[in-house]
Amino acid sequence: MAEEMNMKGAGMNPLSAVPAEGRANLMKSSDSIRAVLMSRLANMAPNELQMLDSAITPEVARVLMKLLPELQELVGAVSSQRQGMQKRQAPQPAGGMPRNMGALGNM
Repeated sequence: MAEEMNMKGAGMNPLSAVPAEGRANLMKSSDSIRAVLMSRLANMAPNELQMLDSAITPEVARVLMKLLPELQELVGAVSSQRQGMQKRQAPQPAGGMPRNMGALGNM
């Protein structure tokens, strides 16, 4: 009987019992999560950032941004920073992206 109960609960959405306002709050961006993500990216080696660049396709990026709305803001910040750098600098490295932009640059 307990096993049957566990199987029924396995297919349920755990958020179904949470009020709509609570679900909306869970999907909002968090300053603390954004800060942690930025810190972790800043501490990654250039080769690790390149691996992320090559592994994260646009399709995967869309899913990741749904899971982590903070990524959308980081991508926006990187894009803005990149545009500002392009205006100030004439030549760009191969690939058109400044070397220090890392994994978020290709999203």
